[in-house]
Amino acid sequence: MKKRILFIVNPSSGKVKIKDSLLEVCQIFCQAGYDLTLNVTQYIRDAINEALEDDIRYDLIICCGGDGTFNSMISALLPLEVHPAISYIPSGSTNDFARSIGLNGTAVDIAREIMVGSPRPLDIGSFNELYFSYIASFGAFTETSYNTPQSLKNWLGHLAYILEGMKDLSAIEPCHMKIVHDDVVLEDNYIWGAICNSTSIGGMIRLNKDLVDYNDGLFEILLVKAPKTLFDLTRIVVSINTQDYDPEMIDFFQASELYVYPETEVPWTLDGEYAPGNKEIHIKNIHNALQIIV
Repeated sequence: MKKRILFIVNPSSGKVKIKDSLLEVCQIFCQAGYDLTLNVTQYIRDAINEALEDDIRYDLIICCGGDGTFNSMISALLPLEVHPAISYIPSGSTNDFARSIGLNGTAVDIAREIMVGSPRPLDIGSFNELYFSYIASFGAFTETSYNTPQSLKNWLGHLAYILEGMKDLSAIEPCHMKIVHDDVVLEDNYIWGAICNSTSIGGMIRLNKDLVDYNDGLFEILLVKAPKTLFDLTRIVVSINTQDYDPEMIDFFQASELYVYPETEVPWTLDGEYAPGNKEIHIKNIHNALQIIV
């Protein structure tokens, strides 16, 4: 019996770079010996749920879209008892997750790589009742990182462009939080934070690739404290750009599980998509949750 692929393409994602090569990508899958089911829709979870309700066993599910599309796929699959292998052809505007795991090149190039690739375990994060593949973040830089044009990020470099928009420190709204992990309690005023499993955040922040392992059961946590002066803000930018984290301005650590208690219910983003805040947030690393072919 032939193996089966469910290929879901989000037509509303980013620049939809695959549109000119979709037939060629489908041909690559078919020539590799797969029966292919193609679904072009922005409703990723519905497409997966409907396909699996037909009692067809898919050996591989591939989505094409941005990081939010990938998030929708894993959110649909994780509650299942049996998980098919997954893969990803990025076509969003940021593609942090794809960049981190080395999925670069054209859609055709990546499709060929998937067909000769090997499955590897992938950790997934849970955020109360939600999931994220590579980042849960809050605060001042969160919205900026996903709304700023990539060309501006490239021109100014990493976080430098934030200085342009924050000449008045009153623009920064800190959130008082208590964070508990591994019997350690941190409490401070933070302007931004990220719980991540990626070397790239918002297309502007880079983490040391030697620290990030996608299936070690650990998150890298970066919490930026509220600056009191423009000099403090400069220290923050330099600290993150150089990956030499100044303990007076930044809390950086690794953990598999943590609890976050914000004084106010600040909004979050999960893989670049909005998530509501809560007075108590439980974040946990689901070790080796899925198998991804890269």
